[in-house]
Amino acid sequence: MGFSVTVVDAVSMNGDRVSSTAIRDEVSAGDVAKASRLLGRAFALQGSVVKGKTRGRTLGFPTANLDIADHRLIPGNGIYATWAYMGGGRYMAATSIGVRPTFGEEGERTVEVFILDYQGELYGTELRVEFAQRLRDEMRFETPEALVVQMHRDVEQTREVLKRASPGSP
Repeated sequence: MGFSVTVVDAVSMNGDRVSSTAIRDEVSAGDVAKASRLLGRAFALQGSVVKGKTRGRTLGFPTANLDIADHRLIPGNGIYATWAYMGGGRYMAATSIGVRPTFGEEGERTVEVFILDYQGELYGTELRVEFAQRLRDEMRFETPEALVVQMHRDVEQTREVLKRASPGSP
């Protein structure tokens, strides 16, 4: 047929096989730090900010709800330290992926980004989110007030993680 085949040895890094399947498995499991190391860059999602239920705003943590293309791989449910990029700026952010179990909505998964130290309207904005580290699993809290206490902890942990990390690096 006029073509040749060259067999290439499998690539590994620190004993881990580097493959698209391995990377997808790590992202799905929420190990975005390992997935980023295997990718050689930060795992990222990008989407438009759409209107949500505005519950984050009422809790004091207004989030940007991202409309992510259906074919995109989304990390496992949990809370993540992330970098948010928009309009040429870079911001520390805490990102929640999941079904909001505290409010009994265990249905459609959402990607909600709380951009630290940012004030302003984001609807319609294109937002890129680079994942640095998973902070914890998604959990159900007995009250919204208990959730807010944990969200304050998540924000402080996000600051600590991102101060040690450089954006875009695995």
